[in-house]
Amino acid sequence: MSHTARAPCILRPQDRAFPLNVMINVAANVLPESRELAATTREHLDDLVTYATHLVFDAHDAVDFVTAGIYHASRYPPARLRVDGRAALYRAVTRACRQGQRYPPRPHGPVRLFRRGSQGSRIEVDAAAASKMNTVKRALQMLSFDRRAALLLRDLAGLDYREMARVLECSPDSTARLVAAARREFGSIYREIAI
Repeated sequence: MSHTARAPCILRPQDRAFPLNVMINVAANVLPESRELAATTREHLDDLVTYATHLVFDAHDAVDFVTAGIYHASRYPPARLRVDGRAALYRAVTRACRQGQRYPPRPHGPVRLFRRGSQGSRIEVDAAAASKMNTVKRALQMLSFDRRAALLLRDLAGLDYREMARVLECSPDSTARLVAAARREFGSIYREIAI
């Protein structure tokens, strides 16, 4: 997939507004100086959820991780918001996916055994669109987290190497090498699966 084409969101059209409702609950905690970040979040919300879904392969967890990432980005907005706004959101979502951060956080320890399960954010996924991507997802699943994130940021989200460097917290040269290695590995895995 070329980095100029946008990947389709695998969420059903009626469910795409659901993460926005979740995000609005998080945005209630947004600091006054990060209102501009909230506008950027609303603009890129579908892309963030799609990115997280492909990164962790579960739409339910993806919404929790995106919500946690948005919450973190709202609490600690970047100093140069106009330049780093989109990259800061993707960095926060990538960190939340890597570390398993959820919003609201899930209880830990013995307390979790005695609590009733709350209704988390649940989304219906369009099965037809998801099944078309089965081979690609299987190949993506075999990549390491960093390589998968680099490949998705470049080809799915369409970020350039400087933005990707901010998201992955490395130099643009390292990012270019990471994307090249991810493409090589993905291609060989995809060919093996497709045969």
